[in-house]
Amino acid sequence: MKTKFLYLFALVMAFAACEKEDTIPYTPPIPGSQGVFVLSEGSWGGNNASLQYYNFATSTVSSDLFAGKLGDTGQDMVAYGGKLYITVTESNCIQVLNLNSFERLETITNIQSPRFLATDGGKVYATAYGTTSGEVVRIDTTLLTVTGTATVGTFPEGIAALNGKLYVANGGRGPGNTVSVVNTTPFQQESTIAVPQNPYIIKAGKDGNLYLTSQDVYDSETYAFISAGGLHVINPQTKAVTENILPATQRFDILDDVIYFYTFSTIGAYNIQTKTTTPVIPMESSYAVANPYGIGVNPKTKEVYISDAALDYSSNGKVVVFDTDGKMKTEFTVGVLANTFVFN
Repeated sequence: MKTKFLYLFALVMAFAACEKEDTIPYTPPIPGSQGVFVLSEGSWGGNNASLQYYNFATSTVSSDLFAGKLGDTGQDMVAYGGKLYITVTESNCIQVLNLNSFERLETITNIQSPRFLATDGGKVYATAYGTTSGEVVRIDTTLLTVTGTATVGTFPEGIAALNGKLYVANGGRGPGNTVSVVNTTPFQQESTIAVPQNPYIIKAGKDGNLYLTSQDVYDSETYAFISAGGLHVINPQTKAVTENILPATQRFDILDDVIYFYTFSTIGAYNIQTKTTTPVIPMESSYAVANPYGIGVNPKTKEVYISDAALDYSSNGKVVVFDTDGKMKTEFTVGVLANTFVFN
């Protein structure tokens, strides 16, 4: 009975965190400044997701822009049309901020466990676990409301937009092994692509291919590997899949023709054209990041930002910044489990 009470309490708190309010107290950075937003997902059930802003000019990081009211499990964010969209999975909502003033514009509610985001044709799309099957929801960027849903596979995770279509990694919480191809007009799934088990994050490259990471799969009873994850290439025209061009990675970033990735032993850069990997940081700097959890690359300077999560996964972490020579430039404290970067 106590366990049930705690679960219900956590559920109520999660929904409460995404109730619409007239204002949210926050300490804004300098409006219009250049910097990077850092999303920290927080501990599951802790209702402590947070959003901070690191100002390049002043080398300072803000307090939580939501003052503790972002919600439970901040999963992903994307900048589009002067707005910042943030999925808050366990609070079942998407928060929308003005990209320059940092004021909250809307809380889009009643989305079942939103996960990852993509943009295309003036719309924002989000994967959502749905009620009986997985969904992709379409958000009108003017009205800031959901204007359509498309059914995909179970427990959809990453999503990418390419040439008028959406590609959705159907994770299935482990056993999933497809990527859904969704037309934006009409808004519906048209086909699927068979991929390695447990697909997670998918991104479009400048070369016209899709890049998909799959996670390791474990036996829940023996804790033994059933299959190892990796980073794979999908040709969207032929639906051919080239497996394991890189070892298993969680999040990754693509800038020009380079994939920036991390594993527990490597922070590397993979050149799509030459198919070669080089280290982002030299061996003597590897001590600077103990537990990589997220990665982003400044599109102007090509500096690499690595989230270093606390080893207990419940304390505040930090972000470590490396210049193009792989030298540590700076570090700053962020929230619990920082996972996503958006450069402004």
